Amino acid sequence: MARLVSIIIPVLLLAACACGRGESTESGPPGGLLEGIRDRGGRVLAQDAYGDSATNLVYLDQGWGPAETLWFYHADQGSVLMPYDTLIHLEQVDREAPLMSAEHLTKFRFLNQHPTPNNPDGLPIGFARHKDQVGLTCAACHTTQVNYQGTAIRIDGGPALADVPGFLRELEAALAATLADEAKLTRFAAARKGGGAGETAKAAARASVEETLAWFRSYNAVNHGTTTEGFGRMDAIGRIINQAIRFTSDAKNAHEPNAPASFPLLWDAPRHDYVQWIGFAGNSGAGSLGRNAGEVIGVFGKIDVVHYETEKEARRGYKSTIDSSALVSMEESLRKLQSPVWPEQVLPAIDGQLAARGAQLYQEQCASCHAVIDRDDPERRVTAMITGVDVVGTDPGSATFLAEARVPSGVLAGAISPKGERYGAEMTALSLLGDLVARTLATNPVAAARAIVNAKRHKLEETPKQGDYPRDDKDPAASLRAYKARPLNGIWAAAPYLHNGSVPTLHDLLLPVDQRPRKFAVGRWEYDPKKVGYVSDGEVPFVVDTAVVGNSNRGHEYGVTLAEADRWALVEYLKTL
Repeated sequence: MARLVSIIIPVLLLAACACGRGESTESGPPGGLLEGIRDRGGRVLAQDAYGDSATNLVYLDQGWGPAETLWFYHADQGSVLMPYDTLIHLEQVDREAPLMSAEHLTKFRFLNQHPTPNNPDGLPIGFARHKDQVGLTCAACHTTQVNYQGTAIRIDGGPALADVPGFLRELEAALAATLADEAKLTRFAAARKGGGAGETAKAAARASVEETLAWFRSYNAVNHGTTTEGFGRMDAIGRIINQAIRFTSDAKNAHEPNAPASFPLLWDAPRHDYVQWIGFAGNSGAGSLGRNAGEVIGVFGKIDVVHYETEKEARRGYKSTIDSSALVSMEESLRKLQSPVWPEQVLPAIDGQLAARGAQLYQEQCASCHAVIDRDDPERRVTAMITGVDVVGTDPGSATFLAEARVPSGVLAGAISPKGERYGAEMTALSLLGDLVARTLATNPVAAARAIVNAKRHKLEETPKQGDYPRDDKDPAASLRAYKARPLNGIWAAAPYLHNGSVPTLHDLLLPVDQRPRKFAVGRWEYDPKKVGYVSDGEVPFVVDTAVVGNSNRGHEYGVTLAEADRWALVEYLKTL
């Protein structure tokens, strides 16, 4: 039986957030239901922007207590998207209502929260304060929700359905509307901290909004491609590289983000030898800290890049807003996060006989790449299986970009690299990101040492990659033209499927390519427990067109020749993982 924590809405507010990075004192009785659960602040609406409804909210037992969950939701990693006070007091473009109202935020599929001590304004999951600024944190893209017959299930570490690019464009529009409407500007000036109704207060408010708007216009312009990312995915690698370019040369050198990728699930991520969809980031040594620092670059951390001529100078590193210590703590907290178990108290019961037949098929069709993991094994480790794009046949956009993208060195031209070499006028995109990460971490050697110690403690050593991927001594980037297969524990909570979210359900993924949906809707929270994925009919809120660049649903043709009865048996077994 799935272990489940049920909290009826409206939930009580957390009395005290002794969260920090403390340990949970929860324990579960026999049968798997947790008792005495403290509130996690979750909030759902009886009706949201797209017609999905929930009057009850439940959490699954994933190894975290409320302390870990709430800290993860709003931990400051160093993201500085915009002034906190501006975000709080912005109005919607065509209404006086707050931009950050719960009803409005469901339009972008952010997960709403009640106010808690570490989130006093009730911002949604994944928004965190950094001094007088606000930014995003891991949880915005790695916490999800499944609705079924009026009950919402929150899943920590699951791939979100959030439309982050759409929200960033909405912020730009709201800022512009504030400047264009004198009444809006007057209300904004009066509401912000230290503001008022006088002309001096309005002038200060206008100057602040103009500065913020200029940044959003630049960011949204250079990160606009011919492929719309939509809900539940972004071209995260492309946007991270574009931020690195912004710090070193000029935003005009940015690449179009036309290789969207789904937000990966996070459970067991610290236990993998290699992570990311392309499997290019190792977890040995300080690798996990470097990976997470790169994530903060993508979600609006700031770095002051310096041209260093000598290795002695370079030891000073780059000053930044990135909180390396918090990133180490987050990685260790994620080590305790378990994959979610199918909750039979909410979703239909699994057919045991059918699943048993599916287990045999899984061994025949899937296990060679997707090893079965025991979520309760505290020593579990994951060996990633890396498969070349030419072998797996899925959309090559993400892998090709990372392998081939080159960028101007900008301020780093002629500077000393972390490897002791001199940069030329141009470098690979991955080298640029590596420079920023290495030099930034140099300013916090204690955090780097903690990450290294943790990796050794958990026996994460550098090992050769496993799988059928390109190897070419003359081309170091060859191995990047590949994607990673990972264990499928909790896969029922990770729709849509394939790295670019181009297949809506597990049943669809087991169909021959020419039978998979060519277009489908994404962004609904309502769940389809039979096919295993979100409801995807209609055209609301966003349609994935697999004919568009970056959206191909081809490849991964494993299990596609099964008889239909066997196909359903395999789907039933996948629910048990």
